[in-house]
Amino acid sequence: MRLLTCVILLFITCCAHAQQQACFRTTADSSLTIESNIDFTGYNAFLVGEYHGVYGVPEIKLALIKYLNRTYGITDVFMEIGYSAASLYNAYLATGDTGYFTAPEILYSQKNPNRDFWYRLYTYNKGLEHKITIRGIDFERGEFLKVLRWLSPKDKEKPALIADILMLIDTVSVPKVTELNSASFKYQNMIYRRISEEMKKNETLFKLYYGANFRMISDIVFNPATYHSYSGREKAMYLNIEKQIERDDIKKFVVFTGIKHADNAKATGLPMLLSNTHVLKNKLVNIAMICKNCYDWQLKPEYRTAAFRAPYTYLEDTALLNSIYTRHYETSCKYIMFPVDSVDDDKVQRYSDYILLMKNQPEF
Repeated sequence: MRLLTCVILLFITCCAHAQQQACFRTTADSSLTIESNIDFTGYNAFLVGEYHGVYGVPEIKLALIKYLNRTYGITDVFMEIGYSAASLYNAYLATGDTGYFTAPEILYSQKNPNRDFWYRLYTYNKGLEHKITIRGIDFERGEFLKVLRWLSPKDKEKPALIADILMLIDTVSVPKVTELNSASFKYQNMIYRRISEEMKKNETLFKLYYGANFRMISDIVFNPATYHSYSGREKAMYLNIEKQIERDDIKKFVVFTGIKHADNAKATGLPMLLSNTHVLKNKLVNIAMICKNCYDWQLKPEYRTAAFRAPYTYLEDTALLNSIYTRHYETSCKYIMFPVDSVDDDKVQRYSDYILLMKNQPEF
């Protein structure tokens, strides 16, 4: 009898766990709301592996930010951008002035879905007592020059020893978002390295010149994530997250990063680095997106449409991906999220803790 009872309890527990899911539904104002029976109470950090060029991603991010904020009190949002872009987005959220991310145009503002994300986040953030803070983890792009100018003291004499580099900051052109490895991207990186080296050489003078703003300046110009060390980005992104959670006493947060940075099984990957810290041991949830029939505008034209976009460890397993959608996708939900142990496949279970399914994301 006792054995039978244990079997029944185990069956009930397994079934209840298998039924865990979050359903993303469209509301009357065309935004998303999340209906979920997943209990994340014991977790302090969420890492979401995303596709940067799929149009549905911004609305998913917004829905997750609002859900995690309302349900778990999360206000700190890390993104795969530099400190400078994060500071410009925070300035926009504080003021509503779109010029902070349109002049010049910066990462995650190039397309209408991206801009709509920021407009809606601004509206949501206005009503919060504890405001959302955007945080950077990746290398700096051309917008770092705009921030250095913005934070420069007005009508303050430039010390002779650093006058030339300050004049360069004031006068060099600021490009829009540019393709990696393009001539303009390489040029902006050359300027960034020159400024960084000069500030390291004369840090005390720059600290006196920028005053209280030097903390943000130093985050930008001494950022360990640089395009010149592209292969070491995940360690650098981890260091940027670690620095900010320790410095600003962040207890809970969410990280949005490219899907390739969201591999639980990679020993030197971002999830493993974060999980190995004492404050996040067994308290990090990793969510990986999968797309079926999705358009990705960031890819070359011949690669923009594909049957599936998925974590690289099981991207080529079409039978597996079809079975995931057949079993788990629900037409009553625009998107759906569920635990990986609902999928009987080691590759899937090793990669992330949860899967978020997307479908039919066309170009528009």
